[in-house]
Amino acid sequence: MKPAVKPTRRVLRWGPLCFCDPVLLCGALYVLLYFDASGFLRLGLAAAFLHEWGHIAVYLLLRRRFPCIDVTMTGFCMRTRGEAFAPGETLLLAAAGPGMNALLTAVWAVRLSQCATIRGSAFWAANLLTGAFTLLPIPPLDGAQMAQSLWTMHNTKNRNCISGRNRVQ
Repeated sequence: MKPAVKPTRRVLRWGPLCFCDPVLLCGALYVLLYFDASGFLRLGLAAAFLHEWGHIAVYLLLRRRFPCIDVTMTGFCMRTRGEAFAPGETLLLAAAGPGMNALLTAVWAVRLSQCATIRGSAFWAANLLTGAFTLLPIPPLDGAQMAQSLWTMHNTKNRNCISGRNRVQ
């Protein structure tokens, strides 16, 4: 019996960016953008791209270097495995993406109050929905990372309060 052969993934590295299956990725993106006559897909991709730049900006502030980014069919993913983050840093890093979407939603709401357009409303909605979706507490979304960080910080705080040297006698 022959051993099972794992399908190989084609990877193209360009600096800190790692494109997984780049031909399939570019082909799928080309087809989707070709049929996007209204431009709404482009606005959604822009909202997702800016969401990820929120994470990247906080990572740059915390680590003083650009993160390794995997670009796959499902989106962007920062490689942080093996890096030690404090629970507060993880919370800040996870909240940065939805925070960026919330900031853009607020800016576009003000802008739409002055001059409402269909594309402006679509960009506002794309940011609102992207930020809200990623706040769901489902791994690997930002909401799950934030919930886990808050839980860890809460348990650490409770353990410090219960220890013997902190008891009031």
